[in-house]
Amino acid sequence: MKRMKKIIGCLVGVLLTAEAWAGGTLTLGSHVFTQGDSLHIELLLNLSDAKAGNAEAYLFTPVLRGAGRLQELPAVVVSGRRRARADQRQQALQPSPGYLPPYRTLYTRNRKDSIIYKVSVAYSPWMEHASLVLMRERRDCCRMKMLGVEPVITDLALTRPFHVPQGQISVSQRQMAVSQGQAVNLPEQTAIPQAVTERHENAANRQETQSRSDCMPCTECTAMVTYLTPDMETQKHRSESATLYIDYPTGVYDVRREFHNNRPELEKLDSLMRPLTEGNLANISSISICGYASPDGTYKDNEILASNRARCFKEYMRATYTPGHDLYKVSSVPEDWDGLVELLQRRPMNHSNEVLSLIARIGIFEGREKQLMDMHEGTVYRELLKSYFPQLRRIRITVGYEARAFNIEEAASLIYTHPRLLSLQEMYRVAAFYRPGTEQYREIYEIAAYHFPDDVLANINAASAVIMAGDPVSARQYLNKVADDPRAWNDFGVLAYLEGDRKKAEEWFRKALGVEPEKARKNLKKMKNEK
Repeated sequence: MKRMKKIIGCLVGVLLTAEAWAGGTLTLGSHVFTQGDSLHIELLLNLSDAKAGNAEAYLFTPVLRGAGRLQELPAVVVSGRRRARADQRQQALQPSPGYLPPYRTLYTRNRKDSIIYKVSVAYSPWMEHASLVLMRERRDCCRMKMLGVEPVITDLALTRPFHVPQGQISVSQRQMAVSQGQAVNLPEQTAIPQAVTERHENAANRQETQSRSDCMPCTECTAMVTYLTPDMETQKHRSESATLYIDYPTGVYDVRREFHNNRPELEKLDSLMRPLTEGNLANISSISICGYASPDGTYKDNEILASNRARCFKEYMRATYTPGHDLYKVSSVPEDWDGLVELLQRRPMNHSNEVLSLIARIGIFEGREKQLMDMHEGTVYRELLKSYFPQLRRIRITVGYEARAFNIEEAASLIYTHPRLLSLQEMYRVAAFYRPGTEQYREIYEIAAYHFPDDVLANINAASAVIMAGDPVSARQYLNKVADDPRAWNDFGVLAYLEGDRKKAEEWFRKALGVEPEKARKNLKKMKNEK
């Protein structure tokens, strides 16, 4: 009761001590949601400034406040060794009534600067519009000092949870069972920064509504699969391109956003350029613009058309995104015959082989277009005019840039908005927020493999993540892309093991002994013990 009064006094602004907290913001990310009959609180706490002496401790206690009610949650404690031993001895000899064990006790030496905090409590209606704050205290040999309160969420604005059917166990009940030493399975919930809350909820919904009956998470696979650590990418040089099909009024070269179908085409360029020009995320090093014209018409007219449209598109980009002249390189292709060849190979038409043969034999200035117009009484040329030439009239933009380094909170946001700006290492730091085997964990590793399709490490790690998620079919697709790399051999062994082919699994694990001796040896031992 005495402690509760102290908390209330602090929360209403009473200054209990003149000592101030020297550190900055503690809460880097927060996520609060309801599920079942429980309220889940997830925080990412920065404890880099909490350095406790040998005889002192710092306590960081989340507190829910609303409708005249307070609920204190387990504290994170940063403690000196002597202080921790004294506190444990005192609690053992003189137990405090209503004592709430710490969520975690960290020691000043050899600890991480940030931790993921995750608790669940029984939901009560007063929590719907409660606030969440983080109370800071300092304890030494003689007394406890209140250092202040950091607001985390002013209004939880919760969705009232559904009723848990009789016979089911809520998360809060499970946690209480665990604290009492009972064996239960906790739900697959993990802490994430606030920046990805919406994405997290969408992923959770997918798990509920699109459950994969054939994809059960493989818990034992966590210790079996291969994970490779990427090298630090000190300079993140990137290059991205966009192809735009811009419509122009007759005799006009200027870009008009509202003309015909130009708006959605220019929005493709917006999605490429805005992350590079806003928010100090990257530095642009070069912009190449190439204008293409189709073969119909005279070569001279097409040359003027392609050149002027590329030049005017540069002016549009300078006015819209970045003005520097030195960044731009402008070129043009008056008649894009190479593009036509690629189109016909990818999407053949009637008489495609005849057209391709003619293009290969007859030069541009040797009557190529005239012979094409005469082919099969003009039917072939009319089909080219209708279905192929419009796709050749385009602007191709290639942007070279260097993305800066991102901290964990920035990376957690960018992974779902602009993942191309991140390095593999930054992506994997975000994955660490999720429990292996969950859909969110798998998703981030697959995002990494998608954006680094030729990277052996990204494909092997993605295979490992989907194996743990219980999807060996997708895992094999990733591994087949890098089958010649010895680092994939251990995961091939895990797949064979899951498929029940113990002989093949043993062959793969023995091959992997020269690459991952410790992992492969453990897998072989596991198979031997199961016989």
